[in-house]
Amino acid sequence: MPMPISPKPEHAVQLLPKESYYDPAWFEREHKELFSRAWTFACVVQDIPEPGDYRAVQINRYAIFVVRGRDGEIRAFHNTCRHRGTQIFEDGKSGNCRHGIVCPYHAWTYNLDDGSLRGLPKKELAFPDMKLADWPLHKAAVGVLGDLIFVNPQDVPEDDFEGWLGGMRDTHMWPHKLDMLSEKRPVRYDFGANWKGFCENAMDGYHLSYLHDKTLMGPDIEEQRWDAVGRHWVIFSQAEERPNANPYANIPGVDTSKPYPVVYQFFPNSGVLSSPIFFSAYTIVPVAPERCYLELRTWMMPREKQPKVEKKKPSSTSGHGYIMPDGKRYISIDTLSCHAMESLDFQIEDMWVCEQQQMALHSPMMQTGPLARLGETPLTWFQQHILDYVPLDGPATKMAAE
Repeated sequence: MPMPISPKPEHAVQLLPKESYYDPAWFEREHKELFSRAWTFACVVQDIPEPGDYRAVQINRYAIFVVRGRDGEIRAFHNTCRHRGTQIFEDGKSGNCRHGIVCPYHAWTYNLDDGSLRGLPKKELAFPDMKLADWPLHKAAVGVLGDLIFVNPQDVPEDDFEGWLGGMRDTHMWPHKLDMLSEKRPVRYDFGANWKGFCENAMDGYHLSYLHDKTLMGPDIEEQRWDAVGRHWVIFSQAEERPNANPYANIPGVDTSKPYPVVYQFFPNSGVLSSPIFFSAYTIVPVAPERCYLELRTWMMPREKQPKVEKKKPSSTSGHGYIMPDGKRYISIDTLSCHAMESLDFQIEDMWVCEQQQMALHSPMMQTGPLARLGETPLTWFQQHILDYVPLDGPATKMAAE
């Protein structure tokens, strides 16, 4: 049964205790009670265009691969062989398995369209009594919104995809089509903060003019509005235009007369940032009670359609971090050659301030004060949904207290 959704709050108030941002027991409860039932952004349909194309992804603690079947349908399976649990495809890798899904360890082979076990070497000698039908891959659920593919680790989720979207498809869809765009280098930001703290930072419109006074420079809270859609949050903003603020090509079909950028935060830990010049999709991945990382993918008009502009100071995808063999840029505070607040990268500024807030949580004197009626009410909305899944009076909390 889908869980009832709390109404949009009228006032901003801190609902979560500060221990929920660093306590290992609470973190384990989130994985058991929330992330095991959650929908999370996994990849885009352009990653798997042909039958047999797959992409292996890490969905919170679940290794999963998304694959296009021979019938053209998109499916997802848990990326663990039913023999010894070996990961079948390497995390983050893409490829084609049109002839069957084969575990590299002992060559157990599964059918592409339904994950059933098709065969294994020396079956009659090694497993004479085994029934192949008893050992299919574990299924995960798939949902598609625009070009984005979401995955739920449950085969039959408590909240089906359309119910989880809460009407987003009908009322708040973006116009961006990734087929006409070119993907920039993916970026991973690693930092020492609880995943909820970074989600709340993404919802906090109050800080934009202050923390980011050299980068985003707004918009101010009076220039923002937000809508509650299902359990999700959508913010619209219209900052004052600055001369030469946009040297890039606009994306066809995006109405520049409407408020932009628009941020979509999908509960619990995925999101989209859309504007007339780019489209980004991200996931905030919990690693430990006080560690997480942001996986960010961005698309823009192809380079040949961009106007020629002078190269400027580092942006959010260049000038910092290091590039791994997989072509992804990895960034953390300790890879910087300057202080985070001198990086001219708003994501790095956010990482830094989230780490500062995380350290403050351990002070006996730290206590959340009043929250801004404009700009911070979405935090209350987010925290209420966390408590819907991980209640303060849950069985694990009672056991710990006893």
